[in-house]
Amino acid sequence: MAKGFIKKTLAGWVPADEEAQAIHKRQKLGAVYRADIVQPRNYRHHCLFMSLMDLTFQNQEYYTDFKMFRTAIALKAGHVTEVITLDGAIELVPMRYSYDDIPDEKDFGKAFGAAMTVCADLLKMTAPELEAEVSRYADEHYGLSR
Repeated sequence: MAKGFIKKTLAGWVPADEEAQAIHKRQKLGAVYRADIVQPRNYRHHCLFMSLMDLTFQNQEYYTDFKMFRTAIALKAGHVTEVITLDGAIELVPMRYSYDDIPDEKDFGKAFGAAMTVCADLLKMTAPELEAEVSRYADEHYGLSR
């Protein structure tokens, strides 16, 4: 099963980004597919967050695996849940930043802000400098403008 983002236009539903375009190209013309149409958390914020992760990952030197990098960011940003082990110890487990895991925009804003702080520290930039770079990157890769 593939999940992607679509947007409604006068011509009908169209892929909203490159990832959705790739999914769209794999589908057979005339075939019937099932879709759950749900308006997700703010799409622009999602694109900005993905831009933050991409841009920071590309400009750091420690991690070579993007998934591991995102896990480390979540841990450092405190985007975790506590799990009590069978031995009674409390372990912190990083959470995902997905729409399903953070459906509320306000909660996502807090998690995004904490991740921005971690990424700015990692890149040795101020948060405003990084925000400007993320906005520029998102505009280039997702067609977003401020």
